[in-house]
Amino acid sequence: MMQRTRVESCYAAKRPWGHFAALLVIAVLVIGSFWAVEWDFSTFTDPAKAERALERASGLVEAFSDPDFSGEWLERCWELTKETLSAAVMATFLAVIFAYLLAMGAAKSVAVGVEPVSGWRGRLLRLPLHLFCSACRWTLDILRSVPDFAWAVILVAVLGLGPVTGAVALALNITGILGKVYSEFWDSVDPKGYEQIRALGGGRLKTFLYGIRPLASRSVQSFTLMRAECAIRNAAVIGAVGGGGLGAEIMYQIGMGKWGKVTTLMLYTLGLTLGADLASNFIRRQLRSDPNHPRAVKPRSTFANLSRAYIGVAFAMCVVLWSVWFMGWGNSGGPDGQARNYLEPLAKLGDAKERKKIAFFEDLLKPDFDLESIGYGDPAKREIQEQMGTTVKFSDEYEWYDFWRPSAWVSWEKSLQNWFVWRVVKSAAVPLAMAIIGTLLGVLAAMALSYPHSLAFQLESQQFTGESPHPAVRALRVVQMALARGIGLVSRGVPEVMWAFLFIAFFGPGLLAGSIAIALHTLGVLVRVFSESVDNIPYRRFEQTYRGSRMSCFAYTAGPMSWKDWMTYSFFQFESNVRMGVVLGIVGVGGLGFFFTFNFEWFRFEKAGTHLLVIILLTVVIDRISRRLKLSRVG
Repeated sequence: MMQRTRVESCYAAKRPWGHFAALLVIAVLVIGSFWAVEWDFSTFTDPAKAERALERASGLVEAFSDPDFSGEWLERCWELTKETLSAAVMATFLAVIFAYLLAMGAAKSVAVGVEPVSGWRGRLLRLPLHLFCSACRWTLDILRSVPDFAWAVILVAVLGLGPVTGAVALALNITGILGKVYSEFWDSVDPKGYEQIRALGGGRLKTFLYGIRPLASRSVQSFTLMRAECAIRNAAVIGAVGGGGLGAEIMYQIGMGKWGKVTTLMLYTLGLTLGADLASNFIRRQLRSDPNHPRAVKPRSTFANLSRAYIGVAFAMCVVLWSVWFMGWGNSGGPDGQARNYLEPLAKLGDAKERKKIAFFEDLLKPDFDLESIGYGDPAKREIQEQMGTTVKFSDEYEWYDFWRPSAWVSWEKSLQNWFVWRVVKSAAVPLAMAIIGTLLGVLAAMALSYPHSLAFQLESQQFTGESPHPAVRALRVVQMALARGIGLVSRGVPEVMWAFLFIAFFGPGLLAGSIAIALHTLGVLVRVFSESVDNIPYRRFEQTYRGSRMSCFAYTAGPMSWKDWMTYSFFQFESNVRMGVVLGIVGVGGLGFFFTFNFEWFRFEKAGTHLLVIILLTVVIDRISRRLKLSRVG
């Protein structure tokens, strides 16, 4: 009896209750997303609206069916493409430099140290290091939490319209993203890997340079490459809010109703993003870490490896120098096709006259908390609001002990609507709801598409199955993989903002268009990293569990082995999608981003500052939860 109890307790301890808890949390978030904001599904339920939506969609398809391929316009599009590429390259270069420095301070293993400290004196001596680490993390949080579109809206008032504005806006946001991920890569390195350097007397800097950094260098390179690819996509559309390049011209031509030109611009945008995607895929294959993998880079001599590294660095520096040259002297953006120095606004920031342009930052850093509405602040303003009946009063109908009544919550929420800060917080539900629904749909679709997308299970399965597929079967698998990869390429190649524009034409402005846009782009991003996680598994692991079916091997071996990486990538994408929800608000979907832009453009900087503060807090809260639960910690 005792033995049976021990066995039952052993099985009970192994029950995956955490998975059920995760499913419950996801269900609550999804239900909350539909409850907290209003969704408009009338396009599907109202035949008249559905007919009008189809008419708009068919009209849009017809308008896009006749692109302008005139020589002059193609030359103009090519110039804008180079402008967009130069902005993305410059942004990535600046971001890598500043992210590296900030990440060194934000990584606990680098700035503070992971070795145990005994006694109050040791803890006291480490206190300044802890404070410095927290300050670096907060700096990265602020840079990352403000989307690049929001940075562009702010910087247009300082730098004016042009690609340098887009470059600086992208650089600020990417610095926050890269800095956070770099610090987590370095903190994830096992201390045993560099304890020998510490034992030999190496200081904190030498431990980082010769111990921590080399062990995480491959992951850092791979993620930097991915963010460079994302920077090119974002640079292609940031012109919608003043960042220059293809995006600015697309918005201008849409306003003029010249859809043929818009079509050509979108084709160039798609070509640029897909070209960057293919190039990054090629480089990523060169960084493959499994030496036994059939597609791994073959062993090279020390000289060959060093030469390859130096050539790569030299090529990257040449591209950066080209982007600086193009921004300053190599473009034709000036009158009569002459060069225009886009870097001039940066050089003038030191002038006293130019510094007056950033005076609005003082108002932006003084958010309006509307304290008068809740009984604090200026007495005169409070008295006026009380006379107008726009203050928050909870005790008119219900007391606090009536919390169990649903009508009490309705009444309290109605009263809270008089407080500006509450309205700002409520507007944050829009990007959150879009991010939750869009991420969930994108993750599910990426999981379903990972099997046909996987090179290992479609073209190289004979490496672990021992089969010899018929040429017709192999051709069918090639077509299947090509379709899956084509869907993924187009889904992530078209930025979320452009997807949103297309779906707004069908559904009209609202959460539905934004959520589907986020879901499509999420599908494209995640299906690649999901299938790469599978393809990077040594084939001998599949050979040990193969039982006659490739799909069952994928479901019961590849999926469980990749599950942790899949969830890590999914949570990373969710964080990105929350920021994208704010961006879609800026371009017209609604919510937090829309109200921030509206107040900023109408010079209500204090109110815009309140929206900006909530945008920052939204990202910080998500980041702190993920750090606490280690949801986004990459091993």
